[in-house]
Amino acid sequence: MFKKILAALIVVVALGGSILAFSYWDNLEQTQAETISIGSGVTLTVTAVAEVPVGKVLVPAGVVLKANDVESVVLTYNVKLDLEAADALDLAVVASNIEIGGDDTYASLVTVNVSLAAATVNNTDVLVTVTVTISQPATVVIYDLIKTQPITFDLTFTATQA
Repeated sequence: MFKKILAALIVVVALGGSILAFSYWDNLEQTQAETISIGSGVTLTVTAVAEVPVGKVLVPAGVVLKANDVESVVLTYNVKLDLEAADALDLAVVASNIEIGGDDTYASLVTVNVSLAAATVNNTDVLVTVTVTISQPATVVIYDLIKTQPITFDLTFTATQA
């Protein structure tokens, strides 16, 4: 009887540990979500900030990850029209004015990849996913300067007739 209870207790502890470990690793990638409303023929620019979670470090894409490293910061936006349109409008999202820690000296190291769930927007929200990564700097000194700095950039959302 004692062996059965001990075996059941070990199974419960192992499952609980697995669930906790998965939830910890699942939270390593930062995702920020926001809803953007725009009008027909209107351009809206928002300032985005890509910051890694506290205690984590953004590392260049493709390097070997250590326990507290993340390769990317993911921002999501739900884009919708402020009024219903008769026809779907072409949606464009462009990133510009990239800075690391308020300085554009090493902005060329940052890659901002914008992915649209749909090329047009009308009566339903369109999910826009923005993935921010950095490439390998020329020296460790440069990496040490930028690794903990927030990455800021402008995102311009435009909806126009096709």
